[in-house]
Amino acid sequence: MLDKAKKGLTAAKRTEGKFTAKPAKKLTSWCSWCGVHGEHFLSIKRFVGRYTYVCQSCGLNTLPCRFCDNMAKGALEKNGEVATNGEENKIRQFFKNQWNDELCAEHDGSMSNFARANDKIRELGEFRRLMRPRKLNLYSLAKKTASVAGGAAALGTGAILMAPGIAASMAISTGIPSTAAAMSLSGAGVTMIGSGGLGMVTVTGASLGGRAGFGIANSYLKDVPDYDFHLRRAPLEDSGHRVVCASGFLTENDKDGDDWCDGLEDRFGDSALWYLSWESKNLIKLGEIALRGSRLAATSTALRLAGQSILRGSSAVMALELINNPWHSAMLNAQKSGVLLAEAISRTEGRTFTLIGHSLGARVVFFALQALATKHTVKPLVDKAILMGGAVGRTDAEAWKRAAAAVSGNIYNCYSNQDLVLRFLYQVANLGRSKPAGIGPAKGPPESLKNMDFSDLIDGHNAWKPNLPHVLDRLEVF
Repeated sequence: MLDKAKKGLTAAKRTEGKFTAKPAKKLTSWCSWCGVHGEHFLSIKRFVGRYTYVCQSCGLNTLPCRFCDNMAKGALEKNGEVATNGEENKIRQFFKNQWNDELCAEHDGSMSNFARANDKIRELGEFRRLMRPRKLNLYSLAKKTASVAGGAAALGTGAILMAPGIAASMAISTGIPSTAAAMSLSGAGVTMIGSGGLGMVTVTGASLGGRAGFGIANSYLKDVPDYDFHLRRAPLEDSGHRVVCASGFLTENDKDGDDWCDGLEDRFGDSALWYLSWESKNLIKLGEIALRGSRLAATSTALRLAGQSILRGSSAVMALELINNPWHSAMLNAQKSGVLLAEAISRTEGRTFTLIGHSLGARVVFFALQALATKHTVKPLVDKAILMGGAVGRTDAEAWKRAAAAVSGNIYNCYSNQDLVLRFLYQVANLGRSKPAGIGPAKGPPESLKNMDFSDLIDGHNAWKPNLPHVLDRLEVF
């Protein structure tokens, strides 16, 4: 099938099985590498096939998309040797075996809308509409799963789709070395699920609210498809402050955030209350598993011994099964959801936030703070953060220090040593490599990280939200 005519090119003409076209020396269009609308200069003419151009913004090779006027990513090799153009030499080396893409980033699904990449929103509820694709995704996700090697499966489809182009964009717009950005985005291992680990978070934060952050958010939404914000209570007198609540394990009764509304009924009257839905179906399943698991952990000596055996690494087969279990996957998606929360907050103008999270929802909040900490603002956008029964590691002092830097007030790590779900199931899922903040004090700056022991009040993992008013009373600042 012949190439479609592109803007600035004369129509291709078929001649005895071959075609020729006079190329334009310069095209002005969107670049799928860096996301900039700019000039592309002709670099390579071909007798058959599309001509190669060079984006004048990022210096990378581009070609006209098969289906629109945007520019697709071009191969980084030239005559068998890797091109070495300016600052982008490193990324050319890293991705030297890439090939010409047929489609632009909008058509292959790795960028939803070039034109809106720097747009702001007034409320969190506009975030999903902002991320709505402008063009039909013509590539299936399965076709892309082998495009980036090295640990990509641990991150899911989103990181695979966006790593090369967004790494280039980050290098251009933030000054982060391209190779480091690309490796961070494509190479997270299964052990990196405590409080730190995923280098993508700090790399992402530097570009929140811009082109790179927009592309990353678009990609992560593929792994967390039901991610959305729901307004549960409008403010009586709007102060410009917003409260965002994120749940962990769910039941059918609290999947819509009603439990948060009940617990915060008499709190934050001048603030809108938003409920973050991020993985409802899986979290309901995990809630059932956690309930059964906590009962077994409390009554079965054999199960506890089996868990200890796994933590010591005596059963590689069982450990592999645990790595692939739903909770492990949910913990990784919680990290991506945190990056998405940070992106939404960064794009919301004129607002400040209080973030409250329970269980895996506390993990979402924690990684949102990790990302926001790298965004340079006059004042942090988050006033305070409350983590209850947090399914996030507590021993990485540097990670907690970074999170605290994103909050103008305090982070409250609310824990209970009676939480058997975290004490047993969390650590088994992590192969003993991370101790949860939900059962003990976290390490961090004492002036801004407040560890609050609720062992006398909270007797299980799901006891936090029913006791939310009492928890807030004890914090003495609400």
